[in-house]
Amino acid sequence: MQCIIAMVVSTLMFASVSRDTDKTDAALVQLQKATSSENSLIHLAALRNLRDIDLRPFFFQFAQHPDWPVQVHAVLGLAELSDEQTIDPWLVQQVAPLAREHLLLEAIDDGLVQKEQMESLLKWPLLENTPKLWLISELSMLGEEPNKTMLRELSSTTELSVAMFASLLLGDEEVIDEVTRRLRRASSIEKDKALQTTFEMIRQYELQSAAVWLKDIIENNAIVLNDNERYFALHTLLKIAPDEGIALWESQFPTEPSRKEQVRYLLILLESDIIPTSKMIERLDIDLDDSLLGLMATSGAVNKPIDRVTDSEVDALANLIKRGHRDSTEWAFDAAQKLSEANQIRLYGELAQFEDDASLRRRYSASRAFRQLITIKPEKAWELLHETKDDSAQQEYMLFEMLQITDDLIMNDAIEQASMLKRIGVNKADVMTLLLMARGQEPLPDIDQKYLGIIAAGGGDVIQPLKTQAAWLYLKKMGLADKALAAVSTQ
Repeated sequence: MQCIIAMVVSTLMFASVSRDTDKTDAALVQLQKATSSENSLIHLAALRNLRDIDLRPFFFQFAQHPDWPVQVHAVLGLAELSDEQTIDPWLVQQVAPLAREHLLLEAIDDGLVQKEQMESLLKWPLLENTPKLWLISELSMLGEEPNKTMLRELSSTTELSVAMFASLLLGDEEVIDEVTRRLRRASSIEKDKALQTTFEMIRQYELQSAAVWLKDIIENNAIVLNDNERYFALHTLLKIAPDEGIALWESQFPTEPSRKEQVRYLLILLESDIIPTSKMIERLDIDLDDSLLGLMATSGAVNKPIDRVTDSEVDALANLIKRGHRDSTEWAFDAAQKLSEANQIRLYGELAQFEDDASLRRRYSASRAFRQLITIKPEKAWELLHETKDDSAQQEYMLFEMLQITDDLIMNDAIEQASMLKRIGVNKADVMTLLLMARGQEPLPDIDQKYLGIIAAGGGDVIQPLKTQAAWLYLKKMGLADKALAAVSTQ
């Protein structure tokens, strides 16, 4: 009898080990497929988002990948995991030129490159013109005197999208005139690309000295502009020199503007931090009762000093975002970041919740609002989370945004909040809740480890990048991180 019992126990143990082995093998396959398929970029982004220090060897391995977009993710992933939170100039020099350009642009946007790294890279003789111009511009924003020798060299390059802004940053009128003449003779495609890049950089680096050049091309046709180029030239002038831009604004569209022109030329004021006056509204022939234009005009009041913005103006901004017009929504979210903290909490708290029949665009705006709320007032975000119906679309969107958190302290808080939620299976909300808990340091209960293995093996109703995260987290929880790193492909 004891022999039979021993055999049964042995069989059950073998079956359990076998099932664990099956999940492990499936998780390894999932991770391998995710990093070797044509969709590997979204999976690499998902793994970067974990901010897991144990992934350092993984990203270092992928820094040598033959595909340049993969190199971008690898070098940025290493920067995000470094103690200094900065890119490694040596690694930047090793990657393909296209990778270097893209990763430096993203590193600048994400604050992953500091003065020391900029100066180091500028000393490297093989650095391409475009990233060189960005780094000089960034140092200028930090108060450093621009390297005039480099700027003169960049002004003479055949890459007009580099040469034009370099000449403006240099500030030498003769050089500016020469590059402008070259731009005037360029093909329409080359001219448009160079102008859009130049306008964008003037706005980004707030180059007020470029106002003279902008007025010259708008008023005096120093360069023949099409309607779109003229619009963005005006947008740029309004941004860096509002008084001079406003003086030209009303002459840039017809006496009886079309609806498209009404929207565009009102939006250009809003994006330039200008509060539309009654005279401007009249010039645009806008009816304040209009469901879109009226809301845009009223919402423009949030461009005033933050201590003077009223509750009703914040409510108007919320209603504009709910309206769902793409371009004005983008402006509204940008404007929201300049509000006082109290008004931001009011706005994001209102927007973070949506009705069951809400459109995809409205759900997306709710997600953005919840993401911002997590950053500025996590307690308010968690309050909304716990008020939300279990397994609802609202809860799914909130949990998805919680999975995007990269701040360690806020993530620890999010993990604690997730552990309080009810879970009964492996539907979307349950899976995302489990993934949050798996990012914590504490061991998972056996049943949760089992469910995590199912998701890691490809089960569960969630998008593939989350399954890739699950595969890594499961293997790590099983003590198989080294085996996981060995399984990935860099080919």
